[in-house]
Amino acid sequence: MATQPAITLAQYQKHFLTEESCFDYLYKTKWPEGYRCSRCQHDDCYTLKTRNHPFYECKNCGNQTSLTVGTIFEKTRTDITVWFAAIYIVGQDNDVTTAAIANELEINYETAWTMVRKIRKALASPECIANAPAL
Repeated sequence: MATQPAITLAQYQKHFLTEESCFDYLYKTKWPEGYRCSRCQHDDCYTLKTRNHPFYECKNCGNQTSLTVGTIFEKTRTDITVWFAAIYIVGQDNDVTTAAIANELEINYETAWTMVRKIRKALASPECIANAPAL
């Protein structure tokens, strides 16, 4: 299995400090060739701005989706920037404790535990690293 090169803290901060930059990365990960409807494969959509995060509606069939559907972020109420920070921390030190992440990110232990469990499961999947776009 090929591994993604580790990024430095400076690289992380350059690319993932805002919600917009995190969602841009998710967009490139989900649709590397541009938007593609999961139902009809049409390549054009409306971007709905009425939500807290981008929401997409296919111009052909009306199918609606978001960038988080089918990911570890689906149905989360935690900010995407906090998720990306947790991913960075776990990626740097797989032995980091859930309590340390909760303290570092100023979130409750139960939220940190759920996040760490999902992150470690995703990182154990070979597709996770293979499908990640370069920074």
